[in-house]
Amino acid sequence: MSISLGTLFKAALVVLGIWFLFLVKEVLAILFLAIIIASALAPLGEFFDRFYLPRAVSVLGVYLVLIGVVVGVFYLIIPPLINDLKELALVVPEYYETVSKQIFKTTRGISPDYAKSAQEFLINFGDKIKGFTAGIFGAVSGIFGGVVAFGAILVISFYLAIQKKGVEEFLRLVTPEVNEEYVLNLWRRVEKKLSKWLQGQLLLAFVVGILVFIGLSFIGVPYALLLGFIAAIFEILPIAGPVLSAVVGVSVAILVSPVLALFTVLFYIILQQVENHVLVPILMKRATGLNPVVVIVALLVGAKLGGVLGMLISVPITTIAGELLEDFAKQKSAHKKSGERA
Repeated sequence: MSISLGTLFKAALVVLGIWFLFLVKEVLAILFLAIIIASALAPLGEFFDRFYLPRAVSVLGVYLVLIGVVVGVFYLIIPPLINDLKELALVVPEYYETVSKQIFKTTRGISPDYAKSAQEFLINFGDKIKGFTAGIFGAVSGIFGGVVAFGAILVISFYLAIQKKGVEEFLRLVTPEVNEEYVLNLWRRVEKKLSKWLQGQLLLAFVVGILVFIGLSFIGVPYALLLGFIAAIFEILPIAGPVLSAVVGVSVAILVSPVLALFTVLFYIILQQVENHVLVPILMKRATGLNPVVVIVALLVGAKLGGVLGMLISVPITTIAGELLEDFAKQKSAHKKSGERA
């Protein structure tokens, strides 16, 4: 069976297309995020249209207010946060040295094999701690390394938002006419579901972060601001996020005293109950349709493939894929029913 030259040419084009998309994946991620932000700001632009304000002016005003809020929050939080990170990076290895010396003393009366295993574990663990604390500064610098990408996202989303139905017009431009209506309908559904999920998730993260900061400050855990920030960030990870933030908080508390660690454990248990039975029902009741396990897997895959940008676009892409699969299932069911009638 011979393969025609035209088939080989098409296959080569597909391979080149995939390779090109892989090369520009960061650019595509930036464009995708810009579309999401523009669609989120579109309702505000439509609201100000009622007052006969030029759309560019109203959208620019919204951007300036949002940027002002973000800059203000960062100005208040980032300096003490960086100080906490630096102090923690210096203190943790010292605590490790103290604890390991105490454990080495207690292992003198234990079986040599067990003592040797314990010592090897502590040495390896210490190396990991030192590597982790050294990597803290790299993580902080990585945040500022994304400033260019952040600026590009803002500029692109602004130009999309100042146009009436800018995102839809962009989708019309890049979509074949035969699929145009379906793509627009799909985007409207995805946009609605994403906005509900994102609003609920951001509110939940903010409230949990504030509660962790207040609670840990009250019981005397050091670096409460940093731990509150970590709790807010981890909150984006359903189920596992609160557990991970609790582990970090208890680990810091135990460096001070076992009693403080016990109080910290009790605090996180109470917080988890409040979150599950009060905060989640109130803040997330409208954010339906996104399975927590699917969100976790999407975030992990996104982080593996594209780092921070990959994580940011993983949930929107998963939502689109979910809607496509749902449409496919409905279409398949409809064909099956029509076949049975025939």
